[in-house]
Amino acid sequence: MKFLVPLLLLPSALLMANTLVYSNNAWYSGLDPYLVGNRESFLIQGVTLDAVQDSSGFTGEFHAILKYNYGGPSPAPGNLSTISPFDVNAYGVVSTLQAADLFFKQSGVLRYGVPLVNHGGAPVNGNSTGTGQFDSGDLYQIANGISTMTSNQFLTAGTDPAHFGSGRTVWLTSSQANPQAVVTGTTQIYFNGECTAASCSQAEFTVTLNLLGTPLAGSLWLEFLTGVSNGTITPYFTGATCGNDLFDAEGNLLPPNAIPEPATTALLAAGLAAIVFRAKRRN
Repeated sequence: MKFLVPLLLLPSALLMANTLVYSNNAWYSGLDPYLVGNRESFLIQGVTLDAVQDSSGFTGEFHAILKYNYGGPSPAPGNLSTISPFDVNAYGVVSTLQAADLFFKQSGVLRYGVPLVNHGGAPVNGNSTGTGQFDSGDLYQIANGISTMTSNQFLTAGTDPAHFGSGRTVWLTSSQANPQAVVTGTTQIYFNGECTAASCSQAEFTVTLNLLGTPLAGSLWLEFLTGVSNGTITPYFTGATCGNDLFDAEGNLLPPNAIPEPATTALLAAGLAAIVFRAKRRN
């Protein structure tokens, strides 16, 4: 047992880390026939998920980072509500393009959703979005009256849905005025800079979700954290008005690319190297 001592010197939170990075690098290789518009106008770069753990298990914290281009120019740093939609002109019809909700799949079925912006009640492109008022950053279970809307329900009249990812899930909806959240959270945004029609080296927006709840045994929150950690709950994300730019970590187009956080990997490697080094010295 004495050779295990150096391992205990590493922070226990790092030993339990299970950050998952889902890359979207394969998306623009022409695998999806629905893609309309330039890469620079859409660009879902990837999603990072972290169900935080320490030596005792889940702490109840959850963080998600999204990198994408949905929204108008130059929002105020840290204020997600200042992302303004922008208009996209395709096939002779102008539609207002804005971010959709971040969804999570479990066993291939959409089970949870987190709105990136407050929504519900007000119509989009003249179409109803339901009466339920959803708060940005909160996690909702798709059940008990809470359901989903598709990209078809957001298009401007006269637009052919076949050009815009017909039928893809984009927003939560509910007939309840104030749907019940599983846990509450917050959203933050950082504006990386405006892309041009010819150049876009990185996604314009980096959005961070922070959620915190008590992971009680048998609770939906613990089920969610466990599923994220073991990779059975995966992200799904697209644009609200135009569902043709899709991120689906569980689909055939984009299989999960879950890897440990580089910093965590390096620290774990250093700890193991220390064990070997001390073991050799004692021999």
